[in-house]
Amino acid sequence: MDHHHVTGHSDALHHRGCRRVAAQADFTLPGAQAHYPPDLSIEPIHLDIDLRVDVAEKRCAGTVTHTLEGRRQGARDLVLNAVDFEDLDVKAPGGEAVHWSYDGREIRVRFEKPMAKGEHRKLAITYRVQDPVTGLFFFGPAAHAEEMPLVAATDHETERARHWLPTIDLPSCRPTLSWHLRSKTEFTILANGKAAGETHHDDGTKTSHWELEQRCPSYLTCFVLGDLVEARDGEFEGRPIAYYTTRHFQADDLVRAFGRTGQMLAWMTKKLDHAFPFPKYYQFALPGFGGAMENISLVSWDDMFVLDETMAREWTWQTDQVNLHEMAHSYFGDAIVCRDYAHAWLKESWAVYMETLWLEDSKSEEEALYDVQVNIDNYLNEADSAYQRPIVTREFNTSWQMYDRHLYPGGGSRLHMLRKELGDDLFFEGVRTYVKRHVGGLVETDDFRKALEDVSGRPLGRWFDQWIHTAGYPSVKVSWSRDAERGVGTLTVEQTQVDEKQGKKPFAFGLDVRLVVDGQERIETLHVEHAKHVVDLPAAKEPDLVEVDPFGRVVMKLEFDPGATLLRKLLRDAKTVVGRIRAARTLCSSGKRANLEAVREAYGQEAFWGARVTFARAMGTAMADEAVTILAEWLEREEDGMVLEAAIRAASSMRDPRIRGVLERRLDRGIDLYRAAGAAFEVLGMQRGEAPFAELKAALRREDPYGWQAQSAARGLANSRHPEALDTLLAHLEPGQASDRVRPVVALAIGSMGRTLDDGEKERAGEALVDRLRDRTPHVRNRSMMALGMLGWGPAIAALRAYGQRLSEQERVAVDRAIEQIQRAQKPAGKADEKAREELEKHVRTLEGRVTRLEARADMDS
Repeated sequence: MDHHHVTGHSDALHHRGCRRVAAQADFTLPGAQAHYPPDLSIEPIHLDIDLRVDVAEKRCAGTVTHTLEGRRQGARDLVLNAVDFEDLDVKAPGGEAVHWSYDGREIRVRFEKPMAKGEHRKLAITYRVQDPVTGLFFFGPAAHAEEMPLVAATDHETERARHWLPTIDLPSCRPTLSWHLRSKTEFTILANGKAAGETHHDDGTKTSHWELEQRCPSYLTCFVLGDLVEARDGEFEGRPIAYYTTRHFQADDLVRAFGRTGQMLAWMTKKLDHAFPFPKYYQFALPGFGGAMENISLVSWDDMFVLDETMAREWTWQTDQVNLHEMAHSYFGDAIVCRDYAHAWLKESWAVYMETLWLEDSKSEEEALYDVQVNIDNYLNEADSAYQRPIVTREFNTSWQMYDRHLYPGGGSRLHMLRKELGDDLFFEGVRTYVKRHVGGLVETDDFRKALEDVSGRPLGRWFDQWIHTAGYPSVKVSWSRDAERGVGTLTVEQTQVDEKQGKKPFAFGLDVRLVVDGQERIETLHVEHAKHVVDLPAAKEPDLVEVDPFGRVVMKLEFDPGATLLRKLLRDAKTVVGRIRAARTLCSSGKRANLEAVREAYGQEAFWGARVTFARAMGTAMADEAVTILAEWLEREEDGMVLEAAIRAASSMRDPRIRGVLERRLDRGIDLYRAAGAAFEVLGMQRGEAPFAELKAALRREDPYGWQAQSAARGLANSRHPEALDTLLAHLEPGQASDRVRPVVALAIGSMGRTLDDGEKERAGEALVDRLRDRTPHVRNRSMMALGMLGWGPAIAALRAYGQRLSEQERVAVDRAIEQIQRAQKPAGKADEKAREELEKHVRTLEGRVTRLEARADMDS
C-alpha cells in the first residue's frame, strides 16, 4: 500500500517536526504487546460473498458462506472477526450442529462434532451492516455537495475488513473468493478476480459475479460499485487492463495517469522472471481514498493521482512511482504474503525498492541513485525526530503503526545496500529464487534470507541482525588528511552513535572511498566494523577529489567536510548525483558567500531535476543574506514542474521582501501549476505581518479538480498569524462553506495555530473542532481530531475519548496520540518572545549580508 508513502520530489510532504532522538518505546503507546499469527486449526479456504449493496442508504446485507478445512484432528472452535453486525445468524448448511455467540466484535463458533484433519465443512453467516465506521465506504450527494455520484468501495489495510466482512482478519488466513454483488442496474460493479457474468433482475438491480482462484487475505479483499467512468487500456498477456473513477474526471485523465501500466507490467514480469500472477489489472480512484492500495487485481487510488493536463506537468513522475509500487505488491504482498505484520517490510520495503529499480531501467542510474538518497533522508528524518525501531518487530499497539518511514524508505534503502553487498548477479538470482519458491505461500524474513544464502553461499545472519532486527543506523564522521613528506593520505572513520552504556554497538559495512589524482580514479572499499578506523592510503600527490560513499550505498548519516576547494570540485565532478547533493548541502550549511556562489553556479548548469530540488532546499537552510538573493533568483526563472513546488517551499523559512516579491510577481503572471501555486500561498503566509492577507483569503475560493490551491491558501492563512486568519478559517470549516476536499485541511490549519492563539481564541478554535468530530465527512472528523491534538486545548480530551469509542482499533491509536499531545502541551511561548526570535533571525541575515559584501570587497582588493 502507499497510503503515506510519497517519494521523490515531493518528499517534503513527509516533513516531521523538531529533531529529537527517541527510543523504541516512543514507537508504541503504553499497553503495546507482541503480536503473532492466529490459530488456524479450522481454516477458511473459500468465501462465497453474496451481498446486496444499497449505496444511497449506506447499507449492505446478505450471506457469506465459508468453506472450512480442519487442519488438526479434533478441532471444533472457530473465531471470526465481525464488528457491529446486525440481524446476525450463523448456520452450518451441511446440517452439522453448531453453537455460536457474538459480542459485537467476534463471532465464536463451536461445532458440536469435532472436525477430522482434512475434513471440509461450510458455515453460513447472514447479517447486515449499516454505514460502518471503516472498511466499507459510501459516497453520495449531500445538501451542499450534490455533484458527488453514488459509489461504495472497500479499503482494509491493515485490519478493517472485519467491519463488514465476517472473516479471520489477519494476513495468514487466505481463502479463495466468489463474489455475488447485487446493486443498481446502471452501476459498474467490480471485485477481485475474473468476471464470471451478470444477472439482471426485475427490480432495477443486477448481480455481478466474480471469481478469484488465487488465495487472498482479508486486507486485499476488495469491491467497488457505483456510477463510474471507465477507460479500457488493452491487455497484457491476455489479462485486461482498465481504469475507473467518478465523473469528476474524464476517461482521458485516467489514461494520462495510468496509461503506462502495460509497459510496467512487461518490465516487472521480465525483471522477476515470473508471469503476472492474477487474471486482470484494474485500478479505480475515488476522492479522499487515502493514497493507493494493492488489492489483488483491483488497485484503489485517491483521485489526487488522476491527472488533468495541468497536474500531469507536476505529478506524472509521482503517479508512475506509486503505480509501480502498487504493481510490485502483486508479487511482494499479494502472491507472496507476509505471515504477519511483523514481517511487513517484505512487501512494503520491496515495493519501494522496485520503484528504484524501475527508475534505473526505464530512466537512468542517476534517477535511481537519487531515489535511494531520498529514501535514506526520509528514513533518517523519522529516526531522528520521532523514534528508532527495528525494521522487523512484533511489538506494537496495532499493526497500522508498522506503516511508517522505517518500513517504507528505511527498508527500501536497506535492500539497495544488500544488493550492493552481494553484487547484482547474486542478488537478483536470489530474488528470483525467492519469488519462484514462495509465490502462493506465506513468508517470514528468514525465508528471504535463506533464498539469498542458498544462491550466494554467503552467511547473511549478521547483516540481517544489524540492519533488519536492530534499531538505529550508523552516524559516520570521516576526516581526510595528507602527509606530503610520507606521500600518505589518512582517512579517519568514526561511528559516533556508538555508546556501550546504552548498548549501541558499531555496525559492520563496506565504505567506498573514491580518490582522483591527475585524472586517474581509484576506489577503495574500507571494511568498517569498529567504532573507529584509521586507514592510510597511498597519496603521492594531493588528490583532485576525495569522495566518501560515492554511490550512496550505506544507510547512514555521513559527516565529511574535506574543505571548500574539494567540495566545490565535487559539485562539478562527483561520481554520481549523490556526491553533488552532499557537496551542495555542506557548502550551503557554511553560509559563506563563495560557497553559496558555487552552488548558485552549479544550479544553473545542473540538468537533473532532482539535484536542483536538493540544491534549492540546501540554499533554503543557509542563514545568510546572500542565500535569500540566490533563492529568489531561482524562483524567478525556474519553470520545471518537477522542481518549482519544492524550490518555492525551500524559501519557507525566509521572511524577506525579496521572497515575497518574487512569489507575488509569479502569481500575478500566473503559475499554471496547481501544486506550485499552492506552495506560493503557503510561503507567502510565512511572511507573517507582510503576508498578503486579502490575496490569501481570496485564494480560498480558487478552484481546481483537487482543491489543492484552496488547501494551500488555508495553510497560508494559518502561517500568516493575521488577526483575522482564525475567523476566516473557522468560517470555512463549516459544512457548505468550502468543498470536502478543502475542509479537512482547514481543520489542520486551525490546529497548527495553537501555540500562537490566546486563551479565548484557543477556546473558540477548540469548540469548533470538537463540533466537527460529528461532521458527516470522515476526513473532516479525522483531521479535526488531529487538529485538537495540535491545538493543545485541554477541554477537548473528554470529547476525543468519546469520539474514539466508535472508531476501529487501528484508528483509535491516533486519538490516543492526540490526547497524549494535549497532555504534554506546555504553555506556548509568548507572542513577544516569538516576535523577538523572528527579529533576531532577520538581524542575523542582515549581518551575514554585510559580511558577505565585505568578503566580496576583500576578494576584489586582493
